[in-house]
Amino acid sequence: MKLIHGDGRDWSDDEVQEALRAHYAPPGGDSYWASLERRILTRVRAEAAREWWTYFPGWVRYGVAAAAVAALVVGIATWQTSIAQERIAYDEILGPGSEVPILTESVTDRSRSQREQTLRYLLSH
Repeated sequence: MKLIHGDGRDWSDDEVQEALRAHYAPPGGDSYWASLERRILTRVRAEAAREWWTYFPGWVRYGVAAAAVAALVVGIATWQTSIAQERIAYDEILGPGSEVPILTESVTDRSRSQREQTLRYLLSH
């Protein structure tokens, strides 16, 4: 690894390693560690008082949207079920739909009157 510093000289790996050790070395005093522990414990104690649902404030919109979609699906399913139940009840009460006779005579005589054709149709069935 070659690093070119502002003075233009090449640093060896050992020099870079020593510089990084000095930079990332932990603080030597006990006061730093005591202060760090105190800050961490203060934060933990402050967080312990929160309820579980307060950790998810960003999920509120997604939760409301999911609840709305679920309510819509349940509403549609209920509506479709009630329509099916109405059809079943209708069929049970009235029975299957009766067949209406269809006029099978396709050729009509123009000389006959409409009344005569209707009478002929009714008498044939």
